[in-house]
Amino acid sequence: MSNWVDVTTVSKNNSIYNNVKSFEQKSILGKDDFLRILTTQLAHQDPSSPLQDKDFIAQMATFSSLEQMTNLNKSFDKFAGSQMSQYAAVIGKEVSWTPDGATNPVTGVVTGVANQDGNFFYIIGNEKVPMEEISEIKQVNVESK
Repeated sequence: MSNWVDVTTVSKNNSIYNNVKSFEQKSILGKDDFLRILTTQLAHQDPSSPLQDKDFIAQMATFSSLEQMTNLNKSFDKFAGSQMSQYAAVIGKEVSWTPDGATNPVTGVVTGVANQDGNFFYIIGNEKVPMEEISEIKQVNVESK
């Protein structure tokens, strides 16, 4: 009978390893981490030298700023998603733009919308046209036969 233990089985079944985060996840502090640090600091402070009011207020202001930045990021992500649907309303419509170096406007029908590095483009044929360059949007006239 062998005394060897399969380490992979032990590590998968051991609950200690289930909560281990990667280095990248550990290096980012969130609001929960900030609250844990603050409560630990308050619990272990020297009773003869309590946390000064100004220090406590500064820490709470930092926490409030962190909370606001988190909420702002969430709101911005929602806004960016709604922008895509707003721009998608132009699919199937005819647009006009003047390419760089050209003097006359070019027209084409929008077949899609692309997002590249936070910038939105209309896809017209095989070309990505920046939204800022669009000078006119028209409904395509479909004649019935």
